[in-house]
Amino acid sequence: MSVSFNRNIVQKGCCKLLTLNRHSIQQWLKTFETIIFDADGVIWKHEVPLAGAPETFNALRATGKKAFICTNHSSTSALGIWQKAQKMGLLVAKDEVLSSSQAAARYLKEQKFQRKVYIIGGQGIADELNLVGIESLPQDDEKLSMTSMLDYVQNLKLDSKVGAIVVGMDKYFNVPKLTKAGCYLMDSGVLFIATNRDLAFPVTHERFTPSSGIMVASIEAVAKRAPITCGKPNPYICSHLIRQGVIKPERTLMVGDNIYTDMQFGYNCGFQTLLVGTGVNSLADIKQAQAKASKMPFLYQQIPDLFVPKLSDLLPFLSSRNR
Repeated sequence: MSVSFNRNIVQKGCCKLLTLNRHSIQQWLKTFETIIFDADGVIWKHEVPLAGAPETFNALRATGKKAFICTNHSSTSALGIWQKAQKMGLLVAKDEVLSSSQAAARYLKEQKFQRKVYIIGGQGIADELNLVGIESLPQDDEKLSMTSMLDYVQNLKLDSKVGAIVVGMDKYFNVPKLTKAGCYLMDSGVLFIATNRDLAFPVTHERFTPSSGIMVASIEAVAKRAPITCGKPNPYICSHLIRQGVIKPERTLMVGDNIYTDMQFGYNCGFQTLLVGTGVNSLADIKQAQAKASKMPFLYQQIPDLFVPKLSDLLPFLSSRNR
């Protein structure tokens, strides 16, 4: 599955620092009517709101902009993400939260899928599948109970009703789960779906944990099949809103912290892009991408149009009744 839209921004590959004064901010705000925010690294970090980010989100909404939260986080349902946003005081509705697990469930529903799903990932995937009437196998903590992998594989029981494997971030990912997924995917009729392909999740500036992309790549190597990816940077995660006219690409801004997913997603959809330096990537990463882009032209697609160190840098220049 590949979804793409025409891009109207012509100066790609030339990132500028957003000029922080009231006039420039007010002029810039006139160029879009919808803002799509990534969550972790932009509005919050782990379970803690970034200083001033919720207030800035609300202040931007108060200027009359439509706003969405769009995240590749798949362990929690879109409802769970909305509840988290509510606790932080964000003015966002339930249907203004878009997640990769939600997109995976929507994809299967659009395919009129009527079989079972084997999940490698969090409860959020199962919750989203349940909401669209799709049955999934019970979440298990698959362990190697036999004395050898040979015994495990020979005694492995596969459910003949499984018609899809959906893979997201799974903190209990192991060789038995990899083996079971690979065995299911030996059947070419079984769909292989990834919520997203993010490789790592930053814990501190110098330390990361593996993310969904590591699990997906392992299964892809065993099954010798590429997955359908439903999350960013695939426009599919918001394509239904574009088709409905809720989101107009030429009048939309993508705000993210990751050049590989958020900025590439913005490019793929034809959005303006703004990178904030509070998450995965920094201004130094942008400069490095620009330096390499002459030899690797696809990197131009990952260079944001604008950069600010943090979302709350915009707050002093926004008139809002919410402050």
